[in-house]
Amino acid sequence: MKRRLEVYGLFFASLLLCLFASFPGAPVWAASQKTINFGVAPKKLVVTPSPTFSPTSVNYSLVYPGILPDHFLYPLKMVRDRLWLFLTLGPVRQAEVRLLFADKRLGAGKALIEGNQIKLGISTLTKAEKYLEEGLKKLTEAKKANRDIASLKEKYGLALAKHEEVLLALKTKVGAEEQIIINELLNKIEQLRKEIASY
Repeated sequence: MKRRLEVYGLFFASLLLCLFASFPGAPVWAASQKTINFGVAPKKLVVTPSPTFSPTSVNYSLVYPGILPDHFLYPLKMVRDRLWLFLTLGPVRQAEVRLLFADKRLGAGKALIEGNQIKLGISTLTKAEKYLEEGLKKLTEAKKANRDIASLKEKYGLALAKHEEVLLALKTKVGAEEQIIINELLNKIEQLRKEIASY
């Protein structure tokens, strides 16, 4: 019995570690300037934008993706995400959580492709767009329930534009077979954009 409790304790400790390690931190691709004051003289830390994106990129910051799908703890993160969705009540909040998951998987897919894990990266990108699609369904439910969705609708519009931008940039880094899949994802984004414009 004591051994079983130890195993359960270790499992839940690992789950909590996975949970806290993958909380969104600072935006991944946001260019910023910060002043650091150590009490002597101010020093300026300049973070330059990623060369992948043009200066005219969409003004929407993606969250830190956390643990990537190639990490051994990733299955725990998936369990955490499913539990998170299960415990989230109301279509507005569910749409927000799905948008968060879509953005995280977009960032993870980008990191995997840039790390030359093309197949896993494409699979992760596909899941990202699936979460966007599910989130818009929840947004539709919220609209039918006469909830205020104006700000979330605007956020989804920006997210769709950012997802399109990232996919177009990644398209140049993969082979012909993967480009076909990315084109399908881009077509899906265009459909979702038309859908959200009709709200």
